[in-house]
Amino acid sequence: MLKFKTFCRSAYALLYVIALVFISISPKTITTHINGNGMADAHGNRFLLLLAPLLYTIVVELVIYATKRKRTKAGLKDVNFILASEYRWIGALIVIFVVFVIMMWIQIN
Repeated sequence: MLKFKTFCRSAYALLYVIALVFISISPKTITTHINGNGMADAHGNRFLLLLAPLLYTIVVELVIYATKRKRTKAGLKDVNFILASEYRWIGALIVIFVVFVIMMWIQIN
Protein backbone atom coordinates (compact mmCIF):
# COMPACT_ATOMS: atom_id res chain seq x y z
CA MET A 1 0.00 0.00 0.00
CA LEU A 2 2.89 2.34 0.71
CA LYS A 3 4.18 2.06 -2.87
CA PHE A 4 0.73 2.87 -4.24
CA LYS A 5 0.24 5.88 -1.96
CA THR A 6 3.75 7.16 -2.70
CA PHE A 7 3.18 6.93 -6.45
CA CYS A 8 -0.20 8.66 -6.29
CA ARG A 9 0.93 11.45 -4.01
CA SER A 10 4.11 12.08 -5.97
CA ALA A 11 1.96 12.40 -9.11
CA TYR A 12 -0.09 15.22 -7.65
CA ALA A 13 3.03 16.88 -6.25
CA LEU A 14 4.46 16.79 -9.78
CA LEU A 15 1.23 18.27 -11.14
CA TYR A 16 1.53 21.19 -8.69
CA VAL A 17 5.11 21.78 -9.87
CA ILE A 18 3.99 21.73 -13.51
CA ALA A 19 1.16 24.15 -12.69
CA LEU A 20 3.59 26.53 -10.98
CA VAL A 21 5.89 26.40 -14.01
CA PHE A 22 2.93 27.13 -16.29
CA ILE A 23 1.88 30.02 -14.03
CA SER A 24 5.37 31.49 -14.25
CA ILE A 25 5.38 31.42 -18.07
CA SER A 26 1.72 32.32 -18.66
CA PRO A 27 0.32 35.78 -19.31
CA LYS A 28 -1.65 37.52 -16.55
CA THR A 29 -4.94 36.48 -18.18
CA ILE A 30 -5.57 32.94 -19.42
CA THR A 31 -8.39 31.25 -21.28
CA THR A 32 -10.77 29.52 -18.89
CA HIS A 33 -13.37 28.28 -21.37
CA ILE A 34 -13.35 27.33 -25.05
CA ASN A 35 -16.66 27.06 -26.91
CA GLY A 36 -17.64 24.39 -29.43
CA ASN A 37 -16.06 26.33 -32.30
CA GLY A 38 -12.66 26.37 -30.61
CA MET A 39 -12.87 30.06 -29.74
CA ALA A 40 -12.05 31.35 -26.26
CA ASP A 41 -15.12 32.87 -24.67
CA ALA A 42 -14.04 33.29 -21.02
CA HIS A 43 -10.83 34.53 -19.44
CA GLY A 44 -9.49 34.58 -15.89
CA ASN A 45 -6.49 35.00 -13.64
CA ARG A 46 -3.51 32.75 -14.30
CA PHE A 47 -3.71 31.34 -10.77
CA LEU A 48 -6.83 29.47 -11.87
CA LEU A 49 -4.35 26.93 -13.26
CA LEU A 50 -4.09 25.64 -9.69
CA LEU A 51 -7.64 24.29 -9.89
CA ALA A 52 -6.56 21.26 -11.94
CA PRO A 53 -3.98 20.06 -9.39
CA LEU A 54 -6.45 20.72 -6.58
CA LEU A 55 -9.10 18.60 -8.28
CA TYR A 56 -6.49 15.92 -9.01
CA THR A 57 -5.48 15.91 -5.33
CA ILE A 58 -9.08 15.29 -4.29
CA VAL A 59 -9.47 12.46 -6.82
CA VAL A 60 -6.18 10.83 -5.74
CA GLU A 61 -7.07 10.96 -2.05
CA LEU A 62 -10.47 9.40 -2.79
CA VAL A 63 -8.77 6.63 -4.79
CA ILE A 64 -6.31 6.00 -1.95
CA TYR A 65 -9.19 5.82 0.52
CA ALA A 66 -11.11 3.37 -1.71
CA THR A 67 -8.12 1.08 -2.23
CA LYS A 68 -7.24 1.16 1.46
CA ARG A 69 -10.81 0.19 2.31
CA LYS A 70 -10.77 -2.61 -0.28
CA ARG A 71 -7.47 -3.95 1.08
CA THR A 72 -8.80 -3.89 4.64
CA LYS A 73 -11.94 -5.80 3.62
CA ALA A 74 -9.82 -8.43 1.83
CA GLY A 75 -7.33 -8.71 4.70
CA LEU A 76 -4.44 -7.51 2.53
CA LYS A 77 -3.60 -4.33 4.41
CA ASP A 78 -0.02 -5.38 5.24
CA VAL A 79 0.84 -6.80 1.79
CA ASN A 80 3.77 -4.81 0.42
CA PHE A 81 3.08 -4.88 -3.32
CA ILE A 82 0.67 -3.21 -5.71
CA LEU A 83 -2.44 -5.27 -6.43
CA ALA A 84 -3.96 -5.69 -9.90
CA SER A 85 -6.92 -3.47 -9.05
CA GLU A 86 -4.50 -0.76 -7.95
CA TYR A 87 -2.70 -0.92 -11.30
CA ARG A 88 -6.03 -0.11 -12.95
CA TRP A 89 -6.36 2.94 -10.72
CA ILE A 90 -2.80 3.96 -11.58
CA GLY A 91 -3.65 3.76 -15.28
CA ALA A 92 -6.74 5.90 -14.80
CA LEU A 93 -4.80 8.44 -12.74
CA ILE A 94 -2.09 8.67 -15.42
CA VAL A 95 -4.74 9.40 -18.07
CA ILE A 96 -6.29 12.11 -15.88
CA PHE A 97 -2.80 13.54 -15.21
CA VAL A 98 -2.02 13.81 -18.92
CA VAL A 99 -5.42 15.36 -19.67
CA PHE A 100 -4.90 17.99 -16.95
CA VAL A 101 -1.41 18.87 -18.22
CA ILE A 102 -2.72 19.23 -21.78
CA MET A 103 -5.65 21.29 -20.53
CA MET A 104 -3.34 23.65 -18.64
CA TRP A 105 -1.07 23.95 -21.68
CA ILE A 106 -4.01 24.87 -23.90
CA GLN A 107 -5.14 27.47 -21.38
CA ILE A 108 -1.85 29.35 -21.44
CA ASN A 109 -1.46 29.29 -25.23
